[in-house]
Amino acid sequence: MSERQEAKPRFVRPREGALPDVTFTRPPEGPVKVRRSRPVTGVRWRSAEERREAKRKIAAIRREAEAQKIQALRLDMSFFRSPRFLLGLLLFMLALGGLLVGTVRKPPPPKVDRTPYLQGKARGSVQAAAQAMTFYRVHTGGWPPQRLGLFALAKDYHVPGWKGPYINWAWKDPWDSPYVYRMPDSPFEPPELFSCGPDRLPDTNDDIRAMPEDFVCPEGTWRREPPSDPPSSATPAETEPKATP
Repeated sequence: MSERQEAKPRFVRPREGALPDVTFTRPPEGPVKVRRSRPVTGVRWRSAEERREAKRKIAAIRREAEAQKIQALRLDMSFFRSPRFLLGLLLFMLALGGLLVGTVRKPPPPKVDRTPYLQGKARGSVQAAAQAMTFYRVHTGGWPPQRLGLFALAKDYHVPGWKGPYINWAWKDPWDSPYVYRMPDSPFEPPELFSCGPDRLPDTNDDIRAMPEDFVCPEGTWRREPPSDPPSSATPAETEPKATP
């Protein structure tokens, strides 16, 4: 080997994975010298075309490796398209939706004032009971006893002349309070019959009472005139005309 070749050794790019043990030193002056600890064997110069071909191969290998990695990580989508999986998913969504609907608190509906409707209903019940009492009085000759109250209109207690039942509805008003019945002090007066109303207290301003004109029926009326005082019998002495002088 000549001195010129030793002064300027040629640098050949080693193959991939086989880097030579080369140390680069720069003297204070003069060209760069390369000092090898061991000779490089099997290395030769490659042309530009060979280098481009090597780069294309390396890029192709990398792309193939990435594709294999993606293929390994990709899930098998055929299972998710099966009818069993779709049916199970549908059932799960339905159960989850029902659970969410049950846990969500619905807003309370707006409150509606039903007092006028309940008052009208109680008023109709009181009028019906008053008419039934009038039937009872016409048939039996008296008002229902205080101890029986409205039950005397629905069940026969072996009262002479009873032709009931006259009513068949419950004994409580729309506010779940019993109707109040009180016999009159005189047989020639109508009884007291009323609903306690919204406050559920008797003898208050909101009581719904039966009026005297409510005690009527097609077969007669509750009114009984009190017996008038019989005319005093005149003695013959009083009826005899007095003699004129």
